[in-house]
Amino acid sequence: MADHRSRVPLDDFRVRETVRVRFSEIDGQNIVFNGHYLTYADIGVTEYFRALGEGQPGPYFYQYGTDIRETHCEIDYHAPARLDELITIAARISRFERTSFTLHCGIFRGSERLADIEIDYAHIDSDSGQPTPLPGSFIAEVRRFETRTPIQD
Repeated sequence: MADHRSRVPLDDFRVRETVRVRFSEIDGQNIVFNGHYLTYADIGVTEYFRALGEGQPGPYFYQYGTDIRETHCEIDYHAPARLDELITIAARISRFERTSFTLHCGIFRGSERLADIEIDYAHIDSDSGQPTPLPGSFIAEVRRFETRTPIQD
């Protein structure tokens, strides 16, 4: 388990969205099917960029003539969510590299941590599809926004 993810408390996530677990999200064990946690993370990504002024990351990066592509994802499951429970999807940018960044989503039931999801995004030129450096203005905006300063490599 990636301990660095599970040590981030709910209070360190600026973006939080509460959703109710729906019947279509549970499996034969009556818990949320593991793949649905990626859908929850997508909600976190959307709400994060909404908080920065856009409802999706695409339009946010179009201003730079760039886009992002998911390149890697890791999920740590800690406890199951069940039908009709209210869960909180929390999101934060946790790391910057020269041409990529990592978004961390924590899934909580009250204060109990259910899952941690990290998604790595490559920042690419829209025309060539090649990696390109993250805009300094994006990094500065996120650093001002975040409660917990992202790591920068």
